[in-house]
Formats: sequence, structure tokens, C-alpha cells
Amino acid sequence: MQIVIEIKQPQDLQLLLPLLERLKIAYKQVPEKAASGSDNLSSAGKLSDKYAGKLSVEVGEALQKHISESRSEWERSI
Repeated sequence: MQIVIEIKQPQDLQLLLPLLERLKIAYKQVPEKAASGSDNLSSAGKLSDKYAGKLSVEVGEALQKHISESRSEWERSI
């Protein structure tokens, strides 16, 4: 079994490492640049896939209506 833990504070890592060693749990530290690189790959996909299901249907429809109205304002002659 594998568990991935992202530690944001250095002092949290200093607390966790001795505990892992005492419990004889194997761990591997991933360099920060390599860890953040995976986020960039996943975010390169379509935004609709990334944020699917984050808004309710009603809010999504209201947002689409607002976008349509905003676009039509730009198409009007001044």
C-alpha cells in the first residue's frame, strides 16, 4: 500500500520523519520541483474536465446566461 502526503511546513517534516523511522515505515522524499511538475501536467487538460461538477446546475446555467448577455453587449453597435 502507498500513501502520498504533501507536507507544506518544514517543521512538520521534522516531526514526521523520526516517527516513520521508529515505526519502520519506508518513505521516499520527492524533490519539490518534481512534485509540482505533476500538477502542471494534470492542469494542461481541458478546464471543463478539471472543474466538472464543481458548480450546481442552477449556478452553471446562471453563469452561462450571464456570459451570453455579456457577449451580446460587445456585439451591439455603439
